[in-house]
Amino acid sequence: MFYFFLKILFILTILLTIYYLFNKKEIGILEELILLFTLNILLFGLYHDWNLFKLFLASSLIIFIYYFYKFLEENKVKRKLEKETKVFINRGIINFHELIKSHYSYNDLLYSLKKRGISNPNMVDYCIKVGNDIVVFGKNNFLNYPISLIVDGKILRDNLLSINKSNEWLDRKINENNLELNDINYAYYKNSRIFFITN
Repeated sequence: MFYFFLKILFILTILLTIYYLFNKKEIGILEELILLFTLNILLFGLYHDWNLFKLFLASSLIIFIYYFYKFLEENKVKRKLEKETKVFINRGIINFHELIKSHYSYNDLLYSLKKRGISNPNMVDYCIKVGNDIVVFGKNNFLNYPISLIVDGKILRDNLLSINKSNEWLDRKINENNLELNDINYAYYKNSRIFFITN
C-alpha cells in the first residue's frame, strides 16, 4: 500500500514539474495535450502496476519528444525567416533585383512606404521584407538600430551587405577578437561598431 501511495506522489511530482516547465511561457493547446497525455500514460502505468523507473521513463520520453519537436519547429521558423528576409532599400537606394526576385513591384513598395508616412524612398535608410511584412527604418533612427550579422555561427549576408561591409571585414573583426565563427552565438553592428556574444 505504501508503494502505491509512493507512486501516486511520484506521478503528482512529475505532473507538477511538467506544469512548472510549461508555466514559464504561455501554455498553449499543445502543452495542455502533453499534460493530459502524460497523465493518461502514468495512470495506465499505475493501473498495470509499473514500477517507478517505468513511470519515469514513460514521462521522460513524452517530454523529450515534445522538446525535440519544439526544437525542430523553432529551427524551421528561424531558417524560414532568414531565407525570407530581403533587403529592399539600403541607404536610400532601392534594390530592384531583390524586388523582382520577391515578386514585389515598385508601386507596392511605394504604397507600403506611403502607409508609413514616407513619401520618398530617399528618406529610408533601411527597408527589409520579413515574410509578408515590410520593416522600414528612417534615416534618423537607423544609426541607433542594431543590425544582426551572425546568428548561431551563421553569417547573415544580406545584413552584412546592408551596412556595406564584406566577408573579409567580418573575418578580420572575428580574428581581432580571437574568436571562431562557430563560437559566436550572436553578433550585431551598431554605431559603427561590431559586438559579439559568445558561448
